[in-house]
Amino acid sequence: MPTAETLRARIESSLGERLSSMLLLQERQSPLTVSTGVPALDTLTGGLPRGALSEIVGPASAGRTGVMLAALAGATRRQEICALVDASDSFDPASAETAGIDLARLLWVRCSERSSVSGGKEEPRAALERVGSSTRAGFAFAKAAEQVLQVTDLLLQGGGFGMVVLDLGDIPPENMRRVPLTSWFRFRRAVEPTATVLLLVEQEPWAKTCASLVVRLQREEVCARDSVPNLGRPITTKGWPGLLTSKAGKASPFPDVQAGESSAAGENQPYLSANNVVSHAALLRGMNFRAEVVRSWTQRKPFPSGGVRFGLRVAL
Repeated sequence: MPTAETLRARIESSLGERLSSMLLLQERQSPLTVSTGVPALDTLTGGLPRGALSEIVGPASAGRTGVMLAALAGATRRQEICALVDASDSFDPASAETAGIDLARLLWVRCSERSSVSGGKEEPRAALERVGSSTRAGFAFAKAAEQVLQVTDLLLQGGGFGMVVLDLGDIPPENMRRVPLTSWFRFRRAVEPTATVLLLVEQEPWAKTCASLVVRLQREEVCARDSVPNLGRPITTKGWPGLLTSKAGKASPFPDVQAGESSAAGENQPYLSANNVVSHAALLRGMNFRAEVVRSWTQRKPFPSGGVRFGLRVAL
């Protein structure tokens, strides 16, 4: 029969092993990531993390929709079921299909007030007259944001989606500021034990510390071509003083969202600066953007201070 000293030694030894293993600092494993659909962004960020909340932010015409469509196209090509929560009813299925999205694998949830009237077939003029004043418009945006939160909660709790995207790009900041931080915490907790990519597309990063990855986009250049069909050549700087700048001798890649390929622009390819307006006589060919990482908990490596540049071209 063991003595009291022997039992005490055994207990202390057992407790010491358990306590030491609990006090050890274990390095957090890097989450699995998927491609954004844009090679330059994958190089910068390593991809979109699964089981985490990511944000793509930027002003209008900053490439948010292009990146969103590229990410959804990649997910559907991987045979994953995706969900798009559209707060402003701005999603265009025809453009999405051209970009490579398999619409049979996409659940499109329309949350705008316009889509709830007459089955979403209300004319734009009637919708504007119905909204009327800015006060009522603000109420409509607030209601759409509330619907987005409710629908997203249901989608995450139900599970089974490879990617869930919240398109909040057209919701005014004054309405997004009213969303409590607890909502983003709830979404993060709901997506953590899953393999779902939760992607938010916004003007500003509203999830704060709940986001594992935040990427900010900014438009740099606009590429256009002559609208006259029988010419088929780039527009020149003649007659456009101070508007177009030529980049002779420099090729600019424009990755095609649909095919994931790139093509080089000609030596005399003109660009429009971000502060200028494209004339009605020029057709949009593509845009160049700059992306930089604002926050990343998935990678410890230092990111380029100036970010990376990438281009998106119009898919015809």
